[in-house]
Amino acid sequence: MKARQLIAFARPYSGPLSILVLLTTASSILILAVPWLAGQMLARIVSGSASGQGQVIPLLLLCLAGVALLSFGTAYQSARTTAHLLSDLRQRVFDHVQRLPLGFHDGRSKGDTLALMTFEISRLSNFLTATLTTIPSRLLTTLGAIVLMFRIDARLALVVPVLVPAFYLILKIVGRRLRALGRAWQEAEAKVVAVAEEALEMLPATKAFTRERAQSERYQAALRRSAGLAVREGTIYAALEPLIGLLAAFAALAILLLAGHNVRTGQMSAAELFSFLFYAALLTRPVGALAHLYGQVQTARGTLTRLQGVLDIDAENLIDRQSPDWRARGNIVFEDVTFAYPGRETVLRGVNLDIAAGETVALLGANGAGKTAMINLLLRYYMPLSGRIFIDGQDSAGLTVADVRRQIGLVPQSAFLFNGTIRDNIAFGAETPTEERVDRAARLAQASKFIAGLPDGMDTLIGDRGLRLSGGQRQRIALARALINDPPILLFDEATSMFDEEGECAFIAACLDALKGRTVLLVTHRPATLALADRILTLDDGLLHETSRGPAKLNQALG
Repeated sequence: MKARQLIAFARPYSGPLSILVLLTTASSILILAVPWLAGQMLARIVSGSASGQGQVIPLLLLCLAGVALLSFGTAYQSARTTAHLLSDLRQRVFDHVQRLPLGFHDGRSKGDTLALMTFEISRLSNFLTATLTTIPSRLLTTLGAIVLMFRIDARLALVVPVLVPAFYLILKIVGRRLRALGRAWQEAEAKVVAVAEEALEMLPATKAFTRERAQSERYQAALRRSAGLAVREGTIYAALEPLIGLLAAFAALAILLLAGHNVRTGQMSAAELFSFLFYAALLTRPVGALAHLYGQVQTARGTLTRLQGVLDIDAENLIDRQSPDWRARGNIVFEDVTFAYPGRETVLRGVNLDIAAGETVALLGANGAGKTAMINLLLRYYMPLSGRIFIDGQDSAGLTVADVRRQIGLVPQSAFLFNGTIRDNIAFGAETPTEERVDRAARLAQASKFIAGLPDGMDTLIGDRGLRLSGGQRQRIALARALINDPPILLFDEATSMFDEEGECAFIAACLDALKGRTVLLVTHRPATLALADRILTLDDGLLHETSRGPAKLNQALG
């Protein structure tokens, strides 16, 4: 794990994290005083001497109370810092993932991304606040105990360094195993999330084909693998700390036998013996914790590497604008554009197209011919391998993504509605939606009539993906969303594919007013939709051919 990466994540929280370090360090200082005072008190009790107990006992109680108070402060500060750090880190990753190009998401499992954004980030946050900040105090306790043991009896204290090679060897062997297990477990957890997310998406199909049992078994298999790896990792953690502690206990026993001889020969007082043993016992706690820390570092290292790998990917510029008042007329030009999706064959081979402002063009072609690819390129979801795309004579590659997409309204095959009200779903298309703009968009999309007939009108909840609405109603909401910003360019990507003939005609009738004065690109196979086009073009083998020209007659197409 690179220190600079950790520092980069921790820097915004340097204040709260520093307070944590100070609290744990202060607690360690008091803890180091406890064995000395306890040794003094116990020596007086064993010898039957009451002298000095009136001073030792209050000091011991004061130290113990201080340790308890600092422990409370540490726990509170740790919980508070963890909550804020986790919230901010999740927000940062969420914002960055949203702004990554679609190519990133197309080539990555949703479950893997969700796992990184949720439990993996949570583990990293806990590592920063509950583990990393305790290292100084644990080191202080370890070194302090060793130094004080040397002050009491240097020869006996030399037993401690003898154990270091054994500790190191154990940590080295176990660390390799933990690193591999941690990586496999995180991948298994990502698979669990992916299976769950996919099962929820597939729920209607699952019920239609009564595949609940098969889906349950698939999810159970993913859970079993994750649980098995978690148990194996937990077993190693469970054995590591006691093993280190056992070695330390053997050392303490050896020290006790040697110290007994020193007491008998008068080389060590009873108070020094008790204090020495308490310090030896005290060492087992931080040494065991540091051993546990080694495994945690390996796990955090994997998470940090994956997280940094995502954050290092350049995100789209969705904020800066070329001009706050810039509005395109709608002229679109593809100039010798070639494109292939990552890892796939070329779908566009030197495509040339000039769409005049206000013109409606229909695009035909077999599945996979590249029709949607042209829409994706126009929206800057992807960049062409070669060639250029112009909007009003400006190379879209030189414009910000935000400027390009603010000129375009998209009506996709799937409406992409969320579980909220109709008003919320229409307003989703605008940065600053007003009630007037929402109502106007609904009227343009010919959606006002059916909305008024719903029990709660605009405030009707539509369910996940708009399942409480019909297919036609969902598409009209999608059209209203596309129109709310009054874009000069409209893109229809198979927007009528789910309609029957009557429904398609009704939807097209609703579109007539909405399309006036706009540049429109239609990806469709449906005759009523083709009737809207001034030109009909066909994509075949990556090349574009003009099929027909001239204003289409809607009544002819509808027969």
